[in-house]
Amino acid sequence: MKRLAPKSFRGQIVLSTAGLMLVVMLLITVGLQMLLAYTAGRDIDHVLQDRADAVASVLEADTEREEFVVPPELIEPGVRVYDQAGLAVVGTIEQEASHAADQLGAATSARNVDVGDGIRLRALPFVTAGGVHGVVVVSQATDPYERSETYAFIATLVIGVLVVVATAGIAHRVTSRALAPVAQMARRAAEWSEHDLAHRFDLGPGDNELAQLGATLDRLLDRVATAIRSEQRLTSELAHELRTPLTSIQGSADLALLRGVTDPQARAELEQIALAARRMSEAITTLLDVARDHPAAGAQETCLASEIAREVRSSVPGQLVFVDGSAGSSGRIACPRALVLRALAPLVQNAVAHARTAVTLRATDRPHTVVLAVVDDGPGIDARVRGRIFDAGVSGSGSTGLGLGIALRIVRSLGGSIDTETSPSGTTFMVTLPRG
Repeated sequence: MKRLAPKSFRGQIVLSTAGLMLVVMLLITVGLQMLLAYTAGRDIDHVLQDRADAVASVLEADTEREEFVVPPELIEPGVRVYDQAGLAVVGTIEQEASHAADQLGAATSARNVDVGDGIRLRALPFVTAGGVHGVVVVSQATDPYERSETYAFIATLVIGVLVVVATAGIAHRVTSRALAPVAQMARRAAEWSEHDLAHRFDLGPGDNELAQLGATLDRLLDRVATAIRSEQRLTSELAHELRTPLTSIQGSADLALLRGVTDPQARAELEQIALAARRMSEAITTLLDVARDHPAAGAQETCLASEIAREVRSSVPGQLVFVDGSAGSSGRIACPRALVLRALAPLVQNAVAHARTAVTLRATDRPHTVVLAVVDDGPGIDARVRGRIFDAGVSGSGSTGLGLGIALRIVRSLGGSIDTETSPSGTTFMVTLPRG
């Protein structure tokens, strides 16, 4: 079973604070109830002891008789006096406690006994000045004390709930105000991409920990921007340096083919050279676009999945069926169509190379993204390379293994991701791109 917990840091703080306060209030409630129970028991015992002592002290002062005589004014409800034989002489006890009181009539030492849940008895032996023995038994109802404990328990629970709720509210307010700069930084970072190199958090002077964190991240972004610009410049320079000899190679191969080559083997080799040169030229053009800043590359452009599907259809040869599943998507993809097509081109080529009968392009709208799925009904990805299919030089069909790696780099530069699902009945590449 998955653990249910809030995902936000603020939610975790509020939940932890409320949980801690709940534990504290439970401990206070239990401690208070134990204290009230002890205090109530002690008060009942004091009342019983005072009443029994009052009756016994009067009887012990009688020095003129061999049998004690109980003054009528001493006999109140809940008091009974027993003689030395354990027989009741005078007084009344609650009916439900009468039997227990009779058993205490022969007690030889003072003791307290609880009868049921609502009465406590105290037996106190005495000896008059004339040497007559007897026992005083008094009773006290405990219900008022127990009701007080119950009311105190209910009041403590209500106060505890209010304290926990108030604590959670205060924690929520305090953490919201404290983490507001972090939320602002998160919103700003979500609006940026790796090519928005001029953006900074700029939280002001570092007079607190979060402002210092923002300043540190700004300095880190400066270093990252420098590294990305250096990579873009290097990639652009290398691509320009390679484009000229590739153009010359492709032109020479095309001219040789136009002049006519009688040797079939030589003609096949020239066609292979021309095809390889074109593919390398397309790869270099793609790398140039990826290395270019998004505003310069037209990153503010958007496109529809249906437009992508029309272009992909032309890439599927006639012997295969192309299934257009883009009709259910109406969200605009926040990427230029040319770059989306270049990202999908290696995936479509892979699907065409492995499909048995059909290639499918599906599009699904999500709240903030559009998912383009390229599906083939081929044998699936070879288990030997399944976990490394996007690594450079890895291929299950003997190719160079650069296409899928370039596709992944393009998609990541657009702020998206690629996931794969494979089985013996086919392979699905799911390209997730941001919505405009």
